[in-house]
Amino acid sequence: MLDEELLAVWLRLTSVIDNQRLAAAQDRALPFNEAMVCGLLAGAQEAGRCLTASDLCRQTRILKSQMNAILRSLEHKGVVSRQRSLTDRRLMELRLLPAGLALYRESHRRSIAIVDRLIDKMGEEQARALLPLLRQVADTFETIQ
Repeated sequence: MLDEELLAVWLRLTSVIDNQRLAAAQDRALPFNEAMVCGLLAGAQEAGRCLTASDLCRQTRILKSQMNAILRSLEHKGVVSRQRSLTDRRLMELRLLPAGLALYRESHRRSIAIVDRLIDKMGEEQARALLPLLRQVADTFETIQ
């Protein structure tokens, strides 16, 4: 019955965590997948790297067709731009534009505020104790899927 209990808790947790609400709380906010893509682009740019749509698909496990729709939406909003790579003209590199970075940071700030409320409710000690378990769950899922 352990399998049933784990599944029940997993389903409850995923229904309680509303990823859309976590990422988006205002009219101009980013939906969850767009915020996730912007976060990856922001991290890459801070490290002095550029990402391609294929890189993003690998890192997020989002299908190429879905990723293209996300990127079109982000381009339409003026959040990202595509530029041909200077080192490999076959590749299109993605860049987070300044307005997009500001929008992402605001979205991220709201997400952090929600996580801070969780820490306040759980207590810092329990939240810290949960981290290794959550990492282990994520790592395990990566190996079995």
